[in-house]
Amino acid sequence: MRQLFAIILFIALLILSTVFALNNNQPIVVDYLFAESELALSTLIFWVALIGLVLGVLAMTVLVLKLRVQLKRSQNRLRKAELELNNLRTAPVKDTV
Repeated sequence: MRQLFAIILFIALLILSTVFALNNNQPIVVDYLFAESELALSTLIFWVALIGLVLGVLAMTVLVLKLRVQLKRSQNRLRKAELELNNLRTAPVKDTV
């Protein structure tokens, strides 16, 4: 069911992007710092969105890696605390009377 939903969503987005590209094919001049070029508006929007997507994925990858390191540290501290607790449970009680 989930795969069917993904396929339908993909086809819908493909159709919408095709209609968008056909309706926005007028050329515009893009001026870079060192050059300029003429692109269709839909092509420019595609590339800008793709660059934004890549930058977003890179930013999220850094965050996920940082969180994974934090999780490993927390798991190590938990494991050490559990070992200490088990050692304390099995240690004989010293009577100081």
